[in-house]
Formats: sequence, structure tokens, C-alpha cells
Amino acid sequence: MTTQTRERTSSSLETDLLVVPFPHPQGCRSYLAADVGTKRALAIDPHLDLVGELEARVRREGWTLDYVLDTHTHADHPSGSAELARRLSSVRLAHELAHHRGVARHPRDGEELALGRLKARVLHAPGHTPDHLVLALEGVLFAGDTLFIGGVARTDFLGGDAGQLFDTLQRLTKLLPGETVLYPGHDYAGRERSTLAEELRTNPWLALREREAFARELTKGAPPRPANMDDLLRLNREGTPIPAALPAGELVARLSSGGASSVIDVRTGAEYESEHVEGSRWIPLDELARRADEVRATPAPRLLLCRTGARASSARDTLAALGLGGLTVIEGGLEALSAAGLTTVRGRAHMSLERQVRIVAGSLVLTGVALGALVHPALYGLSAFIGAGLVFAGVTDWCGMGLVLARMPWNRAHGPIASASKGGCAATAPPGGCSASAPAGSGSLRRE
Repeated sequence: MTTQTRERTSSSLETDLLVVPFPHPQGCRSYLAADVGTKRALAIDPHLDLVGELEARVRREGWTLDYVLDTHTHADHPSGSAELARRLSSVRLAHELAHHRGVARHPRDGEELALGRLKARVLHAPGHTPDHLVLALEGVLFAGDTLFIGGVARTDFLGGDAGQLFDTLQRLTKLLPGETVLYPGHDYAGRERSTLAEELRTNPWLALREREAFARELTKGAPPRPANMDDLLRLNREGTPIPAALPAGELVARLSSGGASSVIDVRTGAEYESEHVEGSRWIPLDELARRADEVRATPAPRLLLCRTGARASSARDTLAALGLGGLTVIEGGLEALSAAGLTTVRGRAHMSLERQVRIVAGSLVLTGVALGALVHPALYGLSAFIGAGLVFAGVTDWCGMGLVLARMPWNRAHGPIASASKGGCAATAPPGGCSASAPAGSGSLRRE
């Protein structure tokens, strides 16, 4: 679900800037900005999950997407810039320090981009990362991960520097008028926009006037770095796709050190209760489409898990059809993880869905043989039908019998299951966050 905001430009030109935010369940924000008079547009920080929505909006409006901008190198989510630019023949933009493969243009500090009859000014804004850019466009500031509503970005990874962020914030708040509308790169409370004047009045970080005090507070007690950051950097910098599958042995160390929040277990509730990876998120295969936003809220790469890998492959196909990216099947499933040494959480023993399919299929084949011999030869067809179904399941990796059995009462959970909490960049800076916690004593901090 997207909203849109029309900002009247300060120019004498009779044209409007239309801003369309695309919120993501992880708290990320992607944007389209368009001169509706000339139908020229640009995209800012497109999330890989949102590429389809962004493309559909551009085509529906009849816009030409001139540019796709990554404000910085993202370490917490997969960028869709390369894919969106490919689909719509757009020019990719990023700072030269980002070293993003495939970027055609590296705007300089203060450079203006023509957007129809409007001008978008690019400003270098180091701090969160050395390559960070922000975009000032007709009374609007797309701040990326520099200034949030009520907060600021972390600076403890990817070459960030708290002192530089202080300098950047001072520059922006002095350079741009107070009525400038702020669109942040993340928000975790459903807020869409603010203004620089409002942030100067209420944001506790902007009340810290001394560079040293700001840097000291910002670097105090930093949370762990984003989960799976190395995979995301390979995608966002080098264009290396997130692998469709990974051997369980390669994942044991990652899962043991905090990466389990990216695991999505697609088995039945009873199987999950019987044994699961601690910290994983449980979304059964037959509920994936309905609960797709929970998948989106899971940090990428999303590691899809079942008992042996077959259902996880089906889950990947289902989610890819819904436009989600960053999907990786854990080869060999839970059995392979356990064999590779991962300690799992065990509960009440339960028969796996695969064993249930074998038992039911074998019973039906025997029943067909018996009925064909004792009642009528035509009833041999039951055995033939089951055999054909098993061949089809083997060839297509889709098993209708398994889906039916998964819905049976004995495969449901016997009590509430607590899935992993939302990952990503939360305002209170949980593991994987890009946002800083509020400074100590922030309740009394205000800029006069």
C-alpha cells in the first residue's frame, strides 16, 4: 500500500512535484518523485522487494524514469536499483566512493539533475557511510540514512564517522529552510514525513550542539551489525546475486552467531514444535501468500527451511512469484543442519510430513492393488493414479498430497508459537538496525 504527496514547487513554473512513498515492513522507505507536468521521474533507494510496485506505478502513470538513485551502500536490505534501472532503461546514480558496479553516473556535491522542468540538487552527506548522498528537490529533502524523524543513523560500520555525521547535519539544517519537507530513508512508527523545523525543535540528536558530545553519545553501546551484511554488500556493491540455495554446512556458524532471525521455517506447526532453529520465524508453506509481509519483514537473505529442502524450494517459487527477492533455500533442510552440528530446540516428537506422504501413498497403492484383484480390475487405476502423482511430484517438486496432509488437525501446532521478532532497522536499534538509539537524557534535550 503506497501513499502519495503533492508538493507545490517554489518555482514560478506551473508544475507540481509528486512524491510517492513506498513503505516496506522492515521500516525501509523507497520513493518515486515526479514532475507531473512533464512526466519525468526518479526513484530513490528502491528495495528489491518493491521493484515490481515501483515499475507498475511508473508504467501506469506513463512516466519516464530518468534516474535511479542509491543514497548510499545499504547494509541492511537488498537494493533493487540495478533491476529497476534495467526494466525501465534508467540511469543509475551513486557516489563514486560507493564503487557500485553498473552505476553510470556519479554526481558531485552540489550538482543539479534535470527532472523535467525541476532541478534536483545532490549533496554529499557523509557520516552514516562515506558515500552517502541526499537529494534536495523543490522544498523536499530525501535524507536517506542521514536524518530520521526523531533520530539519526548509526555510524559504526561501513566506514561511518559520527563527527562527519554531525558536520553533515549542521550543514543541512543551515543550508535548507526550516519548511523543507523531510522524507527519511527509514521509519519504524508509520510516520511519513516531517520538516527540518520540526526536527530542530524535537529531535534530541539535533539538540546536541557540540561535535564531541554528539560523537560520544552516538558511538556509545552500538548494537550488532546487520545480519547477513556480507551477502547484501556483495549484491548491492558488486551485483552478485543472492544464491538460490546454500549447503547447510556453510550456514551453521552464521546461524549460531545471530543469523537465525533470517530463517523462515515452512514446515507444519507440529513439526516446528517438535524441532526448530532457535530464533527462526515459523510461516507454514500453505500460509506464505497470506503472510507475505512477515516474509518481507525478515532480513534478507531469507533462509528458507524445511526438513529436507523440498518444501523450501516450493516456498521460494511461491514467494518469487509475489515479487520478493533475497530468497535462499537451505539445502538438506533441518536434517542437514543438525548433521552439520547446529544445536536445535527440541519438543514433542512428531512424524515428518514426508513420512506421512510415503505412508499414505503406499497405503493407497496397496488398497488399489487389493481392490483390483478382489473387486474389479478397473480399480487398479487407483494405484496407477497414485504412482503417476508421485512421479509428477518428483519431476515438479510439488506434492498435492503433502499440502493436503499439512492442513490436517494433527499437523497443526498444539499451542501458540512465538516467531522471531521483526528484524531490520528499528528505531530502538535492535540487531540489524541502522538507526541510533536516543542519546542519554534525551527527554530533556531540545534546541532553543
